[in-house]
Amino acid sequence: MRVWQTSGIRSVSPCNMQQPGTRRGDGFVYCYDSLYRLLFYLGILTFRLHNQSEGGPRSTRLRVLYALAARAAILLGFVGGVYVKLTDPQMSQAMFSQLSPLFKIIFFWECILCILTYVEHCLCMDAYCSKHIGLLASMQLLDTDISAEFPHVQWRYNRTRSKYWYGSSLVFCLYVAISLALMFDTTQCSCGYVSTILIASTYSMLTSMLGTMGFIHIALMDYLRIRFRLIMKLVEQQYAKADTSPKANEEQLQHMDHLFEFTKRCSRLLDVMNDVCGFISGAGIFYDFTHMTCFVYMLCHKLLHRESWDTQYTFVSLHLVVHIYKLLMTSVYGYLLQREKRNCLQLLSNYAHHFGNQATLKNAVESFQLWRMHNNDSAHIGYSFPCNISLNYLVFNALANYVIVLVQLLFQLQLKDKQGQPIRIPKDSIRILAMQYNFVFNSTIH
Repeated sequence: MRVWQTSGIRSVSPCNMQQPGTRRGDGFVYCYDSLYRLLFYLGILTFRLHNQSEGGPRSTRLRVLYALAARAAILLGFVGGVYVKLTDPQMSQAMFSQLSPLFKIIFFWECILCILTYVEHCLCMDAYCSKHIGLLASMQLLDTDISAEFPHVQWRYNRTRSKYWYGSSLVFCLYVAISLALMFDTTQCSCGYVSTILIASTYSMLTSMLGTMGFIHIALMDYLRIRFRLIMKLVEQQYAKADTSPKANEEQLQHMDHLFEFTKRCSRLLDVMNDVCGFISGAGIFYDFTHMTCFVYMLCHKLLHRESWDTQYTFVSLHLVVHIYKLLMTSVYGYLLQREKRNCLQLLSNYAHHFGNQATLKNAVESFQLWRMHNNDSAHIGYSFPCNISLNYLVFNALANYVIVLVQLLFQLQLKDKQGQPIRIPKDSIRILAMQYNFVFNSTIH
């Protein structure tokens, strides 16, 4: 008997198909190693994934030193490139003379915010390194234990690998290309080639790593979603056997006991995932929000001034698409995980009904219901904000509100300009942008 993939649903079995020569215990590494390896080489993480036979995920002193060196090189490269541009009169004139005051403010804000968010990501990953390693090791062990108890489960790993390596790599490469093009266009690559390439490449690495950490969170949520769905299919099989048999045998009861335990383990993994990824994902969502607010306002500014369509329109618009895509995927997978967990717990609550309403089984269900009351958590953004569709409302509603405020400010400045009064774009705009911390930051982080 096999657990097959239902048409149109990708989560019945954990992945697409098992690769020849890939052991079941190595499936987690096969699916996610490339994504974690990318983050390690770029300096965010200080550990690597390994098969269970090799001891599982682990960090070493050499890897920690490499990560610290990579972080320092990226940060110093970006700050050094900007410093060279600012201190050289010719390059500074070439770069800033063609930028509007608004774009100068946005460029300054983006530089400060991406550096702070990157440093925050690195510090959080270091603080939760041991817990993160334990989470990944427990996920690897869960697959092995499910395979030992239910040998008929067909582990299909190609689809997950394709989604979280080839798919993420495609988004990563597109984002890097767009970021490079935007920075080349902003910094005027015709003057100061070395500093321009340094700024563009380091900025692309900084911001792309922030997005990749968001996709790590999405991948872990998808892992748990698929396991809850798999447990549901296995429970339905046991219920079907019990409905056709007049009396449950000992083997079926043991299978059900293991399925209850697997469900509790997945719930505990969800709690650990919230601890490891919740704050980082919240900081990433806040960065996406501020980034989108600045760039949407810049597009509105250009449209209201009826500026001709140029490459800046294109690069800014494409940049926004990638951030919106990441935000939508985070909320969708958080909602799907919440739904699958709820359905799985509800299905297990019918245990006694399918197995003859025995007194001992009713007691087991009551104990499970009591456990469920205290372990009904879902994926979180920050410390407590639920990761579901409401996240889209929070971000896009705040985005619309702040863009409206900034556009109103723009109309007031235009009116002052017509009346011959002095214009104070930098001071007013920075004050409005700084107000974002009191709204979205408190909502997503706390």
